[in-house]
Amino acid sequence: MMIMNTSKTPRPARISVVPFVSDLRDEEQIRARISGYVEKLQQIKGFEFYLSSPDRERVLPSPDRAHPDSDMTLPLVLSGGTELQVLEFLACLDEPALILAHPSDNALAASLEILAIFNADAHIARLVQATPGWQEELRGLLKMFGARARMKRARLGVFGSREIETVPPWRLTKAVKQVWGPRLVRFDMDELIDAIGTVDPKEAKDVAFEFAQRARCIFEPEEDALEGSAKIYLALKKLVEQHRLDGITVKCFDLLQPCNNTGCYALARLSEEGIPAACEADILSCLGMFFIHELTSQPSFMANPSVIDVESGMIRFAHCTIPRTMTSAYRIRSHFESGIGTAVEGDVKPGPVTIVRIGGRRFSEVSVASGTVRECDLIEDMCRTQVTVELPDKAFAKQLLLKPFGNHHLIVEGDHRQRIQEFMELFIQVKP
Repeated sequence: MMIMNTSKTPRPARISVVPFVSDLRDEEQIRARISGYVEKLQQIKGFEFYLSSPDRERVLPSPDRAHPDSDMTLPLVLSGGTELQVLEFLACLDEPALILAHPSDNALAASLEILAIFNADAHIARLVQATPGWQEELRGLLKMFGARARMKRARLGVFGSREIETVPPWRLTKAVKQVWGPRLVRFDMDELIDAIGTVDPKEAKDVAFEFAQRARCIFEPEEDALEGSAKIYLALKKLVEQHRLDGITVKCFDLLQPCNNTGCYALARLSEEGIPAACEADILSCLGMFFIHELTSQPSFMANPSVIDVESGMIRFAHCTIPRTMTSAYRIRSHFESGIGTAVEGDVKPGPVTIVRIGGRRFSEVSVASGTVRECDLIEDMCRTQVTVELPDKAFAKQLLLKPFGNHHLIVEGDHRQRIQEFMELFIQVKP
C-alpha cells in the first residue's frame, strides 16, 4: 500500500528578471534578445518569470508582465558597459545576487567585474553564463537561493523546552537566526494542552478514521487513543495557522500524562502536509527538517541511531514517528517508551537516502552522508519505525561514534549530499 502525498502543492517561485544593457546598443536587437531569454526561462519548471526594469521601460517587450510580489530578482546582463547599473541595483536589494550573463557582446566581462567587486565586499554572488546547459544550472541555483530566502523569512515554533541543551536558549535563538535565518517562536506546553481541549470531537473522529483506514493494521491502540492523537494533530495545526509557523518542534513527552497520548501521529501528518515537525523539543532537528524541506521539497525522518556497525558501514535508525509518504505501508502501534497513545510503524522503501545533522561551531556545520536503505527485520526493543542504511563511506559511521553532533539524525529520500554541500559553501558563513 503506497501512502499518497496529501500536502498542498506550493505555488511556483516568482522570479523578476531585470535586463541590463548599455544605452549604446540597438533597441530592436535588444528586444529580440530579451524575447529569446524570456522564452527559454519559461521552459524552466517550478518557477514563474516576469520581466521588470530597474529604472526605465524602453528595453522591455512587455512591461506589464512585471510581478509586484516576486520571491527573487534575477539580473540579466545583456551587454558590456552595465557594471555600475547592476552594482547600484544590487546594492538597493541588499540580498545574495544571482546573475545571468549573455555569452557575447562583453556581457560576461561586465559580469565578472560585478562579481569581483561584490565578492570583495563580502557579498554572496554567483554567475551563470548563458552557454549550453545554462537552464539546468540556473534552475539548481534558483532552488538554493530560493531556499535561503524562505529560511530568512521563516518562523519555527518551539513548544516546551529540553532539559539538556549545549547553550542557553537565548544564545541558541540568536545563532539560529544569524546563521540560518529562521526566527524561533517559543510557547509553553500549556498553550498546546489548552488547544487540545478545545478540539471538536467529531472532527477528531474523522481524522482518526483516516489514520486507521489507511493503516495496514492496528495493534495496541484502542479507538479513544486514535481520537486523542487526532486531537493533538488538530490542535497543533490550528496553532501553526494562528501563529503563521513554518515548522514546529514539540516536547512530546510532556503530553503523556495530561493527554495520556503522544504526538507521533500529529508530527508525522504535519510533515506530510509541508510543515516540518520534530519531536522532543529538538530545535536543531526542527531546523534541519525545515532546511531539507526547503532545499528538496521533501519531508524527512527524524530518528535515533540505534545500532552502528563500523565494520560493515550499517546504521540502524529508529523512532516512533515518520511521514507516511516516506513509507510503502504502515501499522499503528503504541508509543515504544511509554506503551500508550499511538505511534507509526512504517515500512521505508529501499533506495538511496541522505543522512543529515546540523551541529558544530555555532551550529554552522552539517554532517551529511549518502547511503542506501536495506531491508531489515524489526527488533521489538526499539522504537517502532526502523530503517537500516548502508553507507559506502564507512568513515561516517566511525565519525558518528567518535565525534557526534548529537543523537537525532534526519533521513531524506534521494542523494542530496552535493546540493547540501553547495548550499553550505554558498550561504553558511560564520562571523568570528
